[in-house]
Amino acid sequence: MRPLKAVGLVPNVAKPGASEATRTLLRILQEQGVSPRLLLSDAEALDMEGEGLGEQDFIRGLDLVISLGGDGTMLRAAMLAFRADVPVVGVNMGKKGFLTAMDLEDLPDGLTAVLEGRCLQQERMVLECEVGEKVFYAFNEVVAGKRELQHMVQLEVFINGRFFHAYSGDGVIFSTPTGSTAYSLSAGGPIVEPSLECIILTPICSHSLMDRSVILHPETRLEVRVLREKVMPSLSFDGREEVTLPEGGSFRLGKADRKLRIIKLPDYSFYELLREKFDFPA
Repeated sequence: MRPLKAVGLVPNVAKPGASEATRTLLRILQEQGVSPRLLLSDAEALDMEGEGLGEQDFIRGLDLVISLGGDGTMLRAAMLAFRADVPVVGVNMGKKGFLTAMDLEDLPDGLTAVLEGRCLQQERMVLECEVGEKVFYAFNEVVAGKRELQHMVQLEVFINGRFFHAYSGDGVIFSTPTGSTAYSLSAGGPIVEPSLECIILTPICSHSLMDRSVILHPETRLEVRVLREKVMPSLSFDGREEVTLPEGGSFRLGKADRKLRIIKLPDYSFYELLREKFDFPA
């Protein structure tokens, strides 16, 4: 990893202790001769007026993004890092912290290891989704789901230009291997080693015998069309932006051209983390 000059911090400002932890990180970075940055909205929420930057200025010339929170904060930080084409590392202040590299008590040693390059840098697949003229990206998953409890959504899925299946139910999840341990897993999808490349299609409460996940080649191009007129499904990206899809609407999905770089500490093991976070029996 190249020498670090500018590092962006993305804290979960709603977490107890977020202000103290952010100030600790700022101090450590400054002591290492690194220029830290905060987004304007985060700086204002932490009563650090004058410290924040707009998003474009935040990512310009950035070398690294540090997430300070749980997996939700990590997903927000990951998309900023993806836009800046720099690595992201997570410091866990949440419950699971599956995507993060270290817990809060591991500071400052863990962060010093990262700044000195004593860490692992992995490349993770990202999904690209086109909705009309707009393009969205997702590190974990793209979800086409319903907004009304009483009705099902009906979605036609085409794979590489050919009709595959019409799903009726609560929706469909399109997941990366990294996202296989998130919403897709809760819906009955498989656990996939995150260093692999594939697209995982998992129906949500499917009203059909075809209720199993399908693992697709990473170069697969998908198109999804909305059929049912009573319910307008919504499209979300890592649980963030939400787009309403009208009847007859559609979106296209596939692997993004670039990957996200995510940092882990040298002792990282996906399978040990899996055992620890999901409470496997002894």
